[in-house]
Amino acid sequence: MFIFEKKQKVFEIAGAKIGGQIGENPLFLIGSLFYKARKNNVLKNAKTGEFDAKLAKNLINRQIGIAEKTGLNHGFDIGGGAESSDALIKLVEFVADKTDAPILPGGPNADIRAPAVKHFGEIGLTEQIIYNSIEPHATKNEIEAIKESKITSAICLAFHSRYIWPKDKLKLIIGDDKNEGLLDKAKRAGVDKILLDTATLDVPSISINARTIHMIKKELGYPAGSGTHNALQTWDKLKEFQKLDKSIKQIKNVQVHTIPQALGSDFFLYGPIKHCEYIFPMMAMNEAVLTYNAMRFNKISVNRDGPLFKIF
Repeated sequence: MFIFEKKQKVFEIAGAKIGGQIGENPLFLIGSLFYKARKNNVLKNAKTGEFDAKLAKNLINRQIGIAEKTGLNHGFDIGGGAESSDALIKLVEFVADKTDAPILPGGPNADIRAPAVKHFGEIGLTEQIIYNSIEPHATKNEIEAIKESKITSAICLAFHSRYIWPKDKLKLIIGDDKNEGLLDKAKRAGVDKILLDTATLDVPSISINARTIHMIKKELGYPAGSGTHNALQTWDKLKEFQKLDKSIKQIKNVQVHTIPQALGSDFFLYGPIKHCEYIFPMMAMNEAVLTYNAMRFNKISVNRDGPLFKIF
């Protein structure tokens, strides 16, 4: 397994230590809640933020429980389906009342996120919020809203249709003479706890994600990860294989993360929270292997709250 010569940044956000050498700190898994779903939708009205509180609470508690059992860090990706700032605010406040874990306010665009993030600053959620996300085309108003909120943690999304390969994504992150990089945008917004999302296109290109994550950690030392689960939506022939064995539906939701995890991914947005009870144990098993290697072979002082010391 790899060890990075570059000093690795470790950020503590709402109790979760994120980043470091491979196997040093537990993987950070982020489950999604209040997104648009075809059936059994927790979010009932995307405009007003009306939702099924009983079902939402159950899902939140399930992730909290499995995170405690496995020793993995966890957080909540909230409100991706929200169609107004008021809706996003309502959803985040509900979750913040149920957990102290990191919360990542979503929302499909900055016009929804920016007013909401100001509110979160006003009500004292700054230490719990990870802004999701600062993108290459982030507007001046969005940057100012984050700064005004005094939120200091954010995901920076390295996505651009013309910047696909690892070295190109690195340019998006650090910038050049013509374009401001994501790191500078984040710092201008007052963010100093930066998580770099390498952006996923499709299943084969997860190889690009994995290499980019490794390159970021090797050259910059920042925590890096992605939402590799999103790539499964592009796999047109998946249904043919799922007919062969019903367990394939669960296996692919885990397998999609394993290569980036081995190459150093610090976090994943793993998809709907309803999958947490089989994703966490399997990812924890992988993490335990990586931690054992870090401890025994790389002689790294590892986090003793992680899966290696929990699941066996």
